[in-house]
Amino acid sequence: MRATDHAAVVARIEGSLGGDLRLERIAERAGYSPYHLHRSFRRAFGLTLNGYVRRRRLTEAARALADTTDPVIEIALRYGFRGPHSFTNAFSAAYGTPPAAWRRARSFFPLLLPYRFDAAVWELAGATAPDAFTIGERTGAEPLLALSPAAVDMLPGFDPVQHAEALGRRREGRRVLLAHRAGQVAAAAILDAPAHHIEYLAVHPLARGAAVLPALLHAARARHPRLTVTTFRAGDRADLGHRGALLDLGFRPASLREEFGHPTQLLTLDPPGAPL
Repeated sequence: MRATDHAAVVARIEGSLGGDLRLERIAERAGYSPYHLHRSFRRAFGLTLNGYVRRRRLTEAARALADTTDPVIEIALRYGFRGPHSFTNAFSAAYGTPPAAWRRARSFFPLLLPYRFDAAVWELAGATAPDAFTIGERTGAEPLLALSPAAVDMLPGFDPVQHAEALGRRREGRRVLLAHRAGQVAAAAILDAPAHHIEYLAVHPLARGAAVLPALLHAARARHPRLTVTTFRAGDRADLGHRGALLDLGFRPASLREEFGHPTQLLTLDPPGAPL
């Protein structure tokens, strides 16, 4: 599929989050077979079309719960759920709390924000080789302000204001590694050098099918052979495969944590040759 076709599919989904968004129906309107659309969407974005629809519906339902007094059943039906039972189960699995408790807290963070990319950003989808990206060190974190919203599902408890403040802090020993292609940021990491900890790690959705994450971590290990990072706990429904990607790269599970009210886990990557 062409980038314009993917963009049209996403626009159709965003314009009808409460409507009939079955794969077969969307494929028919896009002029592709369900099989081809499923494979192409997953290859382009790193998640299935059904996964995108579900996370977007839950995100907007969570926003409505926090920002309005509309009845829960009304919100559930508005965003394509058949009733309160199915909505409560899906919401609790994704956000870790039932809708009523979420509403009482009056806080909000998105599971997934809309995929709306500029034409130039689509070039990231065609980069599959590790050497397709340039990795360099930066002193500031400004380029990450554009990457973070696109990669929000990698950042549990994402709060735009708090996140921007955290990225803007200058600290001794803080190192920013940036992977880009033709000026477009594909992935980034912020390292706390004294602690050998990756405090920020994000990959653009269109670059998840590429080899950018191994390349970025290789650059980080050249500076810090032993690394730690926090990610989703095993079985977290909000995880789109990020935990598995890190484990595949050699990280090992360590202590359980909680960040911004979201359960996470510390992973460790030991130096080459270190005893297990």
